[in-house]
Amino acid sequence: MAHAQAYGSAHQRRRDELLPKALNTPCPRCDRLMLRGQELDLGHSEDLALNPGAKGDRIEHSVCNRSAGGQLGRERQQMRPSRAW
Repeated sequence: MAHAQAYGSAHQRRRDELLPKALNTPCPRCDRLMLRGQELDLGHSEDLALNPGAKGDRIEHSVCNRSAGGQLGRERQQMRPSRAW
């Protein structure tokens, strides 16, 4: 639950609002069912590379959400200019 504490109360309220409807439905990233007791996050359907201010708008498996975030971070890092002169 430490990960959830990194987000504000509005994020947590939105997750709590969407969670009941998401249970027993397919994860939008991996298509496996999201079940009670699994770690589930509030994720983004919008590409954060194109819209960094996008708000979380759907429930996803935590591993799927965090993997997508890691991929985005790697892509952003690769796009940065090198500091070597």
